Amino acid sequence: MERQMTKGHCYLCGAIVAKSGFLKHFSSRHSGGEEAENQKCVLLKVEDAEDKVYWLYLDMPLTSTLKTLDTFLREIWLECCGHMSAFYQRGGVEIGKSTKLESIPTGSVLFYEYDFGSTTELRITFLHPVSRPKQRKAVRLLARNLPLPFECGQCGEAADYICCECDAMEEYPFFCEKCLASHEHEGCALPVVNSPRMGVCAYCGEYDGYEYSDSAEKEG
Repeated sequence: MERQMTKGHCYLCGAIVAKSGFLKHFSSRHSGGEEAENQKCVLLKVEDAEDKVYWLYLDMPLTSTLKTLDTFLREIWLECCGHMSAFYQRGGVEIGKSTKLESIPTGSVLFYEYDFGSTTELRITFLHPVSRPKQRKAVRLLARNLPLPFECGQCGEAADYICCECDAMEEYPFFCEKCLASHEHEGCALPVVNSPRMGVCAYCGEYDGYEYSDSAEKEG
């Protein structure tokens, strides 16, 4: 699935911004001051290592650990069967989940793997330090790609499911609920979700409580 550009919601103001334009939007509209009570954080970009149409921007306190990030990534994008996961530096050197973000230099890129069988790999870029008002949660989601549109291969309506069998055979895998009912691989389908793990293992997105809503609390 090749797409040249995706847009996403800014979770702080609701604006729809291009992935490449979010940093400019954030610095001009939402960059925090240097008040003494503010949290010192790092701005992160997380994207699928292969299909970069799935992406997140978030910030976290420098005192947070990779374990906290691991928990968040499982919730929003990955968790299905309690699989193992790990963070790696360039060159494949594993970095422990107890590592604090303050020890990772700005500009660093880490790779994250979830499930060592049917692996989903993410790329995490440590962009630059930021300051924010104190939050209840360590991870503040700043922006996320809009759900990608997929059409049913039979009727052209919005797809509800991905057929894992068709996907494995490199056939068009997307179906609406009605057309799936008559599909030969009906029992091999998983729901269409806004995640790079869509169609893998038993992932259904049931732990993802981060879908954008106009009524969502903007500042955490």
